[in-house]
Amino acid sequence: MSERGTTPGGRTFAVVGGGVSGLAAAWRLVQRDPAARVIVFESSDRLGGKLRTVEADGFLIEAGPDAFLSAKPRGVGLARELGLESQFQSPDPATKGSFVLRRGELHPLPEGLTGLIPTRLKPMAQTSLISPLGKARMALDFALPARKDDADESLHAFLTRRLGREPFENLIEPLMAGIYAGDAKQLSLAATFPQLRRAEREHGGVIKGVIAARKQAEAAKASALGGAPALPPFVSFTTGSETLIRALADRLGEAGADIRLSAPVTAVRPAVSESGCRQWRVSAGEGGDVLVDGVILAAPAWATAPILTALDTDAGTALGEIPFVSTALIMLGFPLSQVPDPKRLHGHGYVVPRTEGRAIMAMTWLSSKWRNRAPEGMVLLRGFAGRSGQEEVFARSDDELIAAMRSEVREVLGIDANPVLAQVHRHPNAMPQYTLGHLDRVRRVEAGIGQLPGIEIAGNALHGVGIPDAILAGERAADALVAQTRS
Repeated sequence: MSERGTTPGGRTFAVVGGGVSGLAAAWRLVQRDPAARVIVFESSDRLGGKLRTVEADGFLIEAGPDAFLSAKPRGVGLARELGLESQFQSPDPATKGSFVLRRGELHPLPEGLTGLIPTRLKPMAQTSLISPLGKARMALDFALPARKDDADESLHAFLTRRLGREPFENLIEPLMAGIYAGDAKQLSLAATFPQLRRAEREHGGVIKGVIAARKQAEAAKASALGGAPALPPFVSFTTGSETLIRALADRLGEAGADIRLSAPVTAVRPAVSESGCRQWRVSAGEGGDVLVDGVILAAPAWATAPILTALDTDAGTALGEIPFVSTALIMLGFPLSQVPDPKRLHGHGYVVPRTEGRAIMAMTWLSSKWRNRAPEGMVLLRGFAGRSGQEEVFARSDDELIAAMRSEVREVLGIDANPVLAQVHRHPNAMPQYTLGHLDRVRRVEAGIGQLPGIEIAGNALHGVGIPDAILAGERAADALVAQTRS
């Protein structure tokens, strides 16, 4: 049996996937076409995907991303449209600063990094992360000629060519891994940091180009703010990052959207309405089939690829070729009295170079970075495990990951007490990898979608992995779908 989705005088749209991109798409559909019926199909029993905030024993735990970039406008923009600006939270300025863990020691992250690239000479001259010889090699960026051809290259090849091996391994790579959980030898420069290639071509060097771009961005931001206080680079909410998901779900519910949990979509097939108009039949397992006028595919690429392959073989194949990395977050809570040197937690955390070979690739001191994340007299620490080339870490049991995290905090912070809280939150196949050839795969996917009127794609697998990127992808898909079905 099929459910007739179209409402009298209006259209019906299906959104496959209830993560932040799918919910942003659904909300944009409601705004652009208030008369339409919008159905959101989510395969799990909750909305939000990787965005999840958990309360336990007085701790406010970020089980996914703990913030989003304010420089990319659609994260802040959507939050403001939902009335959440009063709940914006900035990292605690009293504990600002982050570190790189190298050879068992925490080294302060030098100030003035923009898009992975150092832009202030004095902090770089003073950093203990790079030897004098490495600093001299990095300075050659001001003299080395720009590469002339347009061929893509890996992040590793580009950055070691411009800045040298030591700055890359000790400083840039661990920061990059915090964004993509990837292997820089495989990641595409053109797909991840195209602005660095533009900086080289337009200014003759990466550092000079990034400094010029930073000044332009600061001037544009100051003009746009018109004297209003600027937001910090990263923003969250006083009640955690899932605040955005809850607000979207509430607004969609108020608008009459039909949100279906535990409803995995197994197929999307062409159909024809009783009046002869083209429609799409969405199959959602035990929920039966629904006839709709348009579909936004906003589930993860590995889940969407089989659905798309049935509609366009090459597009679905290209989408399925995008690799993913699984990650895990390990939370430990301790009484502050059990921290031998509380000053060691004066900062937001640290990242770890791949060359260190550690199971924990980064750690955030959540209770230092954000206020009200731990009860009075407690500290909350979060470790990251799993990145490209270290998939075996994710395969460890929860007990093994907690043991690895306890070993890490014992060695680095001197905390040898039993934790009062210990949790593991896993994200299988969570991080899309924009490896070499990614832009060609994107072109194949979008070419196939272009031949399927009434089908659009969203999510973070194509044009950006961050929360604002996923929101923008959902909104653009919704705008395109409404425009198509009106014509």
